[in-house]
Amino acid sequence: MVTDNEAHNKNHDKLRAANEVKKNKLIEQYGAYFPDMPINKELPPEIESQFLDNILAFETDYDSVKRIPLYDFVGKPSYLKVDDLSDKEVTVELNRLTGLLDSYQISLETICDVADRELYRFITEELFHEEIDDRHISGLFSTFVYEEFYPNHEHDIREHSYDFIRSYLDKENDFYTYLLTSEAEKADWHLHFRQAFSSFQLNNFSITGLNFDTEKAQVEYECDFEGKIDGSEELLHFIGAGELNLLRQWDYWCIDSIKIPKNL
Repeated sequence: MVTDNEAHNKNHDKLRAANEVKKNKLIEQYGAYFPDMPINKELPPEIESQFLDNILAFETDYDSVKRIPLYDFVGKPSYLKVDDLSDKEVTVELNRLTGLLDSYQISLETICDVADRELYRFITEELFHEEIDDRHISGLFSTFVYEEFYPNHEHDIREHSYDFIRSYLDKENDFYTYLLTSEAEKADWHLHFRQAFSSFQLNNFSITGLNFDTEKAQVEYECDFEGKIDGSEELLHFIGAGELNLLRQWDYWCIDSIKIPKNL
C-alpha cells in the first residue's frame, strides 16, 4: 500500500524531472542560465514549474509579440490634463493612475523625491506613449524609472563620490575601479597612494561644494581618515579639504581625478 507521503514524494520527483526537461529546453533553445545555488535546490517543484512556464512563455512569444503604447496596454483610461487639476486633485489622480498601472503589472519607480504634479505629468504626457509588449505574464512586472528619463545629476554625483571614497579606502575590494573614467583606469595615479598602505580607517567624509554641468563635475569635500603604512604599524592621519573631478561617460558619472588632503 502506498502511503500519502510516498505518493507526495513521487509527484515531487515527477515534477522535478519535468522541470529539468524545461530547463534543458530553455538552455538549448534560448541560452538560458540556471546557477547551481542552495536556494534553487530548496525551491518547491510546483513553484519552480510555474516559474519555468512563465519564462518559456516569455521566450516563445518574444518574436511574435507586437508592441503597443502603454496607454493602450492599460485600457485607455480617462484622465485630465495636469494643468486642469489642483494640487489636491493631482495627488488623488496620481494615486488612481499608479494603482491602475500596478493592476496591469506596470511599476513606476523614483530614486529621488519627485513632486506629485511632475509624476502625473510624466505619466500622462510621456509614459503613456512608451511602447510595451502586448502580452500579460502573471507575476512579471515591467518597471520604469523616472530618473532614466530625467537623470538627477546632483544625486548621482554625490552617490558616486561617496561610493568611490568608501571603496578606495577599503583594501578588501577594488570596486572603486568601476567608478573611474576609461582614462583614469588606464593611469596609475590611483594605485601608488593606495598601495603604500596596508589598511585605512575612514572617520568622516562630507561633501562641502558641488559644481557641474551635463558633462563634468567638481566635488569639494572634507575628509578624515587614517592609513597604516604597508610593512609597519605607523599610522598617517589625513584630514582637511579635498577635491574630486568627474566626467560623464557612457551615461554614467565617473571619477577622473582626486586631490587628497595632506597628512597631519
